[in-house]
Amino acid sequence: SKIFTTKIWDTAVFALTYANRVLPPDEMETDEEETKWFKERIKEFKETVIRALVESGVSQVKAKEVTVIPVGYHTPTRRMSNPRELFDRLDWFNPFWNSCANHMEENAVIPLLKSQKHR
Repeated sequence: SKIFTTKIWDTAVFALTYANRVLPPDEMETDEEETKWFKERIKEFKETVIRALVESGVSQVKAKEVTVIPVGYHTPTRRMSNPRELFDRLDWFNPFWNSCANHMEENAVIPLLKSQKHR
């Protein structure tokens, strides 16, 4: 935070990679139970990120404003055949990129999109 100044936290997005590998216990019987469990785990991860930021000198207010978003890995898991699916959403990719674009300075969005044209 001292090196980048506090402005970096206005545009920061923490991607919880491999979120599709965070699997609820097998004994959960309903999709609702799995979704609730998954959301609780993501909330715990976010609280951990907030604590780490505060410990590194970021204000509590600024740390709570930082976006923390679950994203998956590009391969399916034993419970999810679609690698873009998480327990709380059908597609993590679009919300992730929307979140990144919403946190970027306007003059950075077009270069980012151009850098991805080969995909």
